[in-house]
Amino acid sequence: MAELVLYPLQGEHGVVAINRTLRERGEAPFPECLVFGQVPSLAYRFALVPGLADPHGLQPVVFIDDHSEKEVLPVASNLDRFFDAYARSMEAWDDMDFPRFEPERIAEDTVLVEMMRAGRFDGLVTRDEESQRWMRQVLGL
Repeated sequence: MAELVLYPLQGEHGVVAINRTLRERGEAPFPECLVFGQVPSLAYRFALVPGLADPHGLQPVVFIDDHSEKEVLPVASNLDRFFDAYARSMEAWDDMDFPRFEPERIAEDTVLVEMMRAGRFDGLVTRDEESQRWMRQVLGL
């Protein structure tokens, strides 16, 4: 996977404009998410989930494969944990597909795992076999 592109706040390709466009499409999970970046040239996006914020306002991060067969996976309990996992993944691999090949690294985020076990992502995570297999790996099932 190539580098992560973070959207600026304003402008034609900014967080506000991109999220407005994605929400206008009306497709899940975009009404519940705030997309902040993507992998260049791919429809792989990363987003915060404001509705799942903890008491301190920290929001979990999800991976969204925005191709015709959408895939949504929780990847971090907050933005700091996301950047930590992403950076460590990039150090370990030259060409990888974060987070798909990183369930063990994602499982190190114990707060995220507890959120997953509590069913906090049940309305967001895709139900296809591949996504569910990945979720089981993260949860150690």
